[in-house]
Amino acid sequence: LKRRNVFRMGIAYVVIVWVLLQAIDFALDIISAPNWVMQVFFIAGVAGLPLVLIFSWIFEMTPEGIKLESEIDRSDSLTPSTGHRLDRTIIIFLAVAVVLLLTDKFILNEDTPSSAVNNAELAKTADASSGSDIQSIAVLPFVNMSSDPEQEYFSDGLAEELLNRLAQNPKLQVAARTSAFQFKGKSLDIAEIGRQLKVANVLEGSVRKSGNRLRITAQLIRVDSGFHLWSQTFDREIDDIFAIQDDISTAIIEALEVELGASAEQNNDQPTVNLQAYQSFLKARYLLAQRGGDNLLQAIRLFKQAIDLDPQFAKAWSGMAFTYGLIPAYSVKLSATEAGSAAMQAARMAIQLDPDNAEAYTALGRIQGHLNQEISDARKSFEKSFELAPNNAEVVNLYGDFLAMIGDFKNAEIMEQRALELDPLAAVNYSDLASLYNILNRTEAALVPARTSARLAPDSYDRQEPLIFTTIISRDFETARKLIDFSTTELGADAGYVNTWWSLYYYYRGDRENLRIKLNERIQQAELGNDFFSYAITAFFALALDGVDAALPFLEKSSQAKEFSLVWPDFFYLPEQISEDSEWLAFWQQPGLSELVETRRQLGPYKQIGYWNGELAR
Repeated sequence: LKRRNVFRMGIAYVVIVWVLLQAIDFALDIISAPNWVMQVFFIAGVAGLPLVLIFSWIFEMTPEGIKLESEIDRSDSLTPSTGHRLDRTIIIFLAVAVVLLLTDKFILNEDTPSSAVNNAELAKTADASSGSDIQSIAVLPFVNMSSDPEQEYFSDGLAEELLNRLAQNPKLQVAARTSAFQFKGKSLDIAEIGRQLKVANVLEGSVRKSGNRLRITAQLIRVDSGFHLWSQTFDREIDDIFAIQDDISTAIIEALEVELGASAEQNNDQPTVNLQAYQSFLKARYLLAQRGGDNLLQAIRLFKQAIDLDPQFAKAWSGMAFTYGLIPAYSVKLSATEAGSAAMQAARMAIQLDPDNAEAYTALGRIQGHLNQEISDARKSFEKSFELAPNNAEVVNLYGDFLAMIGDFKNAEIMEQRALELDPLAAVNYSDLASLYNILNRTEAALVPARTSARLAPDSYDRQEPLIFTTIISRDFETARKLIDFSTTELGADAGYVNTWWSLYYYYRGDRENLRIKLNERIQQAELGNDFFSYAITAFFALALDGVDAALPFLEKSSQAKEFSLVWPDFFYLPEQISEDSEWLAFWQQPGLSELVETRRQLGPYKQIGYWNGELAR
């Protein structure tokens, strides 16, 4: 064996393969390859060792090439010189191995000041799309195994509460509710769900409720292997629901601590002492997630019911505040003024009961900013909300909306992109990013998120709208016409939406005659009290056709109605960029609007913001 250099060949092979595996491992880390790829290379390396040993025993290198050892005269054998060459090869690769070990120990793992800063930044903006992040998890909606389908709210609510508890762990990247609940009722394997949500772990479970008895089963699964890290079944009375939630969240955290290194203190906070109030709260959250005018109004009634049963229930107060803030966009049964006043009161009560309630600060900021134009106060509320919940996709998304409204477009884009990372399957995040790009007249950039929004929510005309706007602004009129027709006939879009689309369509085509028809239709519907025919948007098209004098009466009505569309920069950004008329400029100097406009000037001013181009103006 020694004479034939079998030992030397074996040692050389092991050293060379080890060095090559280190290089391969480094390369695979760069491209975020799955673990099994490295395992294949390792198995191939191990399998090659006996083959190399057999080869070195049977064959020998000669000047004429490789020959069987038995065919070579020992006096002509080159094994001594071959052995010396192998010795040199071993020494060289051993030196490389030592360098790699020292580099890994003293350089790559050293926390230099600059790397510490970079790591801190990465912690703040952790990439939720990193599927290799072992500390990422999604909580899927729990399956309702009860005979009563009305108990669906309970299984969904339990999953959402567990999600919220896990999200409080700073070492965990938790997929947002909107994305995780996309898989409700769908039969996809865990690997595919993990790929779409870009998480490494998934929690799933089921709930069976019979009378006062509960059976809750939960299991934590690794996406890449399908292995169960933890599973357990809880048989309890419904009165123990909070204890069950504590037990499940604690068990999961313990499993993550052991398996994933993500420890956290147990959260034993009980949101309410009243079980009936909690069930009303879960029903309200269920309806809130469904959106729609009737659902939101019913959710408000249920939140009020929960508060009547437990006036100290802070989460019910903040949920009601948030719901009231959404009402003007979904229903005309409450005026924006009424909804805003109720939202403001509920938000302040929630904050009084729980100063760390991020949802309450978000609801407060929306009313202060969008409705009351209290820009400084709204900014403080949104900053506080973001400070409390920087990884809450809804908080981040709505903060981005506010930044876009005040003209801080750079930071608005950062926030909207961050919301996408946190909630990659939520159509609203793509919709808002596309809308921002349209405001900036970056239609090429808007096209991808606009299409994604439409694809993720094919039955929602709200989520088709950014694509309609994008095609109109980019003057792809044929596609725009088809999209408008589809949303009108197939999706049953509200008449106010449809009128806005056609009005913008004719505006960009320079078709004064058809725009006039649509404007007259808007005026008639607005006079009938149809709130979906926004006064502010009516003013925009009146301005384009007939000038400032025609637009101002509608702007006054818009201001009195506290319309969101009045303060959004897509139709009106800076007044002086549209007209120098004294009455026109005076309108924008009234309290609230003047602070908004001045904020935009300080953050800009930008040119070519929004849809105004003046081509139709007289």
